[in-house]
Amino acid sequence: MFLHREGDPAGTYLISQTSHSWLAWQIAEHWGNRHFARPAPRAETLAAILLHDCGWAEFDDAPSLDDGGRPRTFDRLPVGEHLAIWRKSVLKAAQHSRYSGLLVSTHFAAMAERKLESLLEKDDTAGARLAQSFVAEMGRLGDSWAEDLATDARYQPFVGGQGREVNIRLLNACDRISVFFCASLPSPFEVRAQNAKGTTETISFDLVDAMTWRVDPWPLQGERLNLHCEGRRLASSQFESEGEFRQAVKHARTVRLSFTLLRSSAIG
Repeated sequence: MFLHREGDPAGTYLISQTSHSWLAWQIAEHWGNRHFARPAPRAETLAAILLHDCGWAEFDDAPSLDDGGRPRTFDRLPVGEHLAIWRKSVLKAAQHSRYSGLLVSTHFAAMAERKLESLLEKDDTAGARLAQSFVAEMGRLGDSWAEDLATDARYQPFVGGQGREVNIRLLNACDRISVFFCASLPSPFEVRAQNAKGTTETISFDLVDAMTWRVDPWPLQGERLNLHCEGRRLASSQFESEGEFRQAVKHARTVRLSFTLLRSSAIG
């Protein structure tokens, strides 16, 4: 779950992880031009981006409150539960395509490594052991899929090296952009992606208004991109009980939320 525009007098929007992934997929579908590398194999890479958080579906179907009475977002889960959902996402993605599973496992292994550093800083040794074990598990899974796929001519150029790095960077970038939009995080912000020359480049997103960003350098097709996802509008982001929250979610109106990306030279 993401809380979009929390504290806004017009209301807070509850966005599911699966809708966030759909928004990330829309970005990836338009990614690539003469300057930035396009995903390949396209279908499997776009599937990985669409499915990378599919393990959250059951959690989003039954949202709960944290100890402060706020909807429990993805970053407020116990370590073991969080890692279990990431694992489920990887395995479900692999049911569609092993290459998609390979990309998602690599994505979450890197995220778990960052989580491991944070847990060690907090002296959470139990959580750190779980994260370390998860990283090793994802490494074994990824190595197994990569070994199998390397014998297939379709995947040989993309299971390692530059070919795989382009797609991993794309998954990371589209996920990060969508997180910033869905969680209404402060702007400007940056992502990193592979350009057509094979080097990593920083892309800046500067806020124009509440739902519009100027992007430089421009990694997409065309001059602008209109995006959208869906969220449930809540009158408040604070609740007295789980029952009150469940009723609010049940009766919440689902609305379409729009976002616009502009090339730095575009008018508008």
